[in-house]
Amino acid sequence: MGSQMPTEADLCTTMGVSRTVLREAVKTLSAKGMVTTGPRTGTRAQPASAWNLLDPDVIRWRLMSGIDQTFVRDILELRLAIEPDAAALAAQRASEADLGQLRAAYAAMEAAVEHGGGYLEADLAFHETILAATHNQFLAALTPAIDALLRVSFRFSVKSRESARSSLPLHKAVLAAIVARDGAAAEDAIRTLIAAARRDVESDMARDDFLTGEADR
Repeated sequence: MGSQMPTEADLCTTMGVSRTVLREAVKTLSAKGMVTTGPRTGTRAQPASAWNLLDPDVIRWRLMSGIDQTFVRDILELRLAIEPDAAALAAQRASEADLGQLRAAYAAMEAAVEHGGGYLEADLAFHETILAATHNQFLAALTPAIDALLRVSFRFSVKSRESARSSLPLHKAVLAAIVARDGAAAEDAIRTLIAAARRDVESDMARDDFLTGEADR
């Protein structure tokens, strides 16, 4: 049933907030599966297994509270389960507008590597455009969750300007395969890209300030 939380009055006193503010917060947490409330049971904190783990807020809060390698591993495994098939579909279905957005996102990544600033948003736009280019309503609906998960993934894999630079040819291969309408090549290229991200996460390469101010947004 989850662990019992203090009473509403005690929480208000401890946190220094009004009952209205507390009730809104509890309502939000309840909608995300993090707490349950009832007239006889009160408010109970729920285990992580009950949370809406793909909710962008939940992902951000978990990152803020500190995450371990298992969390990052699970993100990379989820990416491998979704992104290769999405890239293959994008190669088949992308419109000319989609391809233009994908080219623009890649160009923005190149510019950020050379001149600094905006790399994270450009990389996110690249991957989000692939999801949108599938023209699959359910894959597109995953974009907010994937966006939040990618921010965590990039935080741990893009350790320096050089690590970002080394990923450019891998992104370019994905772009080229999708533009060429080669689904198999697009799938292989994005698998290679995610495998490289995994290696970067696990490496002991030195960090620099390349993503300073970007990764925490």
